[in-house]
Amino acid sequence: MSSYYKHTRTKSAKVPYSFRCEQCMKDSGTLQATIVGGEAVHNSMSRSISEKEEDKMQEQAFKNLKSSLQEAYEKAEGKHIYIKEFKDICPHCGKPQSWAVSNLKNKLFENSIISIIVGLIFAVGSYFYIKSEPGRFEESWQLGVPIGIMAVAVAAAVLLFAVNMVKMTSKNKKTANVMQKNLPDIDWDAVEGMIDRSRA
Repeated sequence: MSSYYKHTRTKSAKVPYSFRCEQCMKDSGTLQATIVGGEAVHNSMSRSISEKEEDKMQEQAFKNLKSSLQEAYEKAEGKHIYIKEFKDICPHCGKPQSWAVSNLKNKLFENSIISIIVGLIFAVGSYFYIKSEPGRFEESWQLGVPIGIMAVAVAAAVLLFAVNMVKMTSKNKKTANVMQKNLPDIDWDAVEGMIDRSRA
C-alpha cells in the first residue's frame, strides 16, 4: 500500500503597530503583529517535491498571506476590528485595551457555528453509512447515532459560546471605565504592495 506525504508551506509578515494605553496613558512603543497566511498544501507519493511543485506551493503560500493581510486590513480600517495578532496588553501596566473587544464580539459565534456544521456533516455521513449497511445495525440505531452526534455538537457549540462570552464580558469589564478610548496606530506601509487600500 502506497503512502501519501503531505507537504505544506506558509508565509508570514510582520506589521508594526503601537497604541496609547487607555489605562496608564503611556505609549506602547513599536510592537509587531505577525500575520500568517493559510497553509499551501501539496499531497505527493514522494517524500520530496520537484522544483516546479515547490515554486507552485510558495506562490500559493504568498497568495494566502496576501489574503490574510487584506482581511486584517479591511477589518481594522473599515470596521475597527483588530485580529488577535494585534496584542492589546500594555507593556507598561499589563492592562487590556477597549479596542480589542471588537474582535471578541466578531468571533463570538464563530467556533459554535463550526462545531454545529462539523456535527451536521458527521451526523449525515453516519446516517447514510448505517443505511447502506442493512442488517448490521438495528433500526433504532439508524437515527440514534446521528441524533447523538448532533447532540454532542450542539453541547460543544453552547460550551464554546459560553467560553467566548466569558472572555468578552471579562475584557469589557476591565476596559469599561477607561478615561479615553483610543485605537491602535498600524503601519500598513510595512506591507505595501500586499494590500489593496481602496478596499477598506
